[in-house]
Amino acid sequence: MTQLIAIIRGVEAENILEITEGLLEAGVDTLEVSLSNEQQGLECIRTIKTAYGNQLNLGAGTVISEQQADKALEAGATFLITPGWDKELTKYILSKEIPIFPGVFSPGEIMQAASLGIETVKLFPVSDLGTSFIKNVKGPFPNMNFMAVGGVTHNNIAELKNAGCSYFAIGSDLVPRGATKKDKEKIKKNAEGYIKLLEEV
Repeated sequence: MTQLIAIIRGVEAENILEITEGLLEAGVDTLEVSLSNEQQGLECIRTIKTAYGNQLNLGAGTVISEQQADKALEAGATFLITPGWDKELTKYILSKEIPIFPGVFSPGEIMQAASLGIETVKLFPVSDLGTSFIKNVKGPFPNMNFMAVGGVTHNNIAELKNAGCSYFAIGSDLVPRGATKKDKEKIKKNAEGYIKLLEEV
């Protein structure tokens, strides 16, 4: 999985292939398709899976129930991300032997995730938690990998990486909500800019 993860939200399936192509051309091979609009998200996952198969890491985000998890896996998702901490949902997804990156917001939730063998958690919303929080929790959880989500931009990604984040999932600042195939080159250029920033840190 690349350091940079593109979050796809609010994109119609008829536009998703060109957007995916632009991201791949830029070097982003990990996509998280949000299920905030479940039907739309599942359709995008199926479309991407059919066209690109094993060329990328394709996951589903905003997974809030066991039923959604099952639907996402059936559609072709290979990893799942939750918006917040739900121990029972996390255990259910782990039972499927599928990678899960659960959302956390406190040391207590990180500790619960670690107790289940989770190696990477999603800090969300990272813009509210801040870099001092990341640095502080790295102390008691030195082996936990942090995925920064929620408010990651060109202006703070280097700071978040220096604070201790390993992965960066970016939504509207990379792929705008409602993006269409006409936005392919803009998204590609945007992704290249993010990759360059991470390489320079």
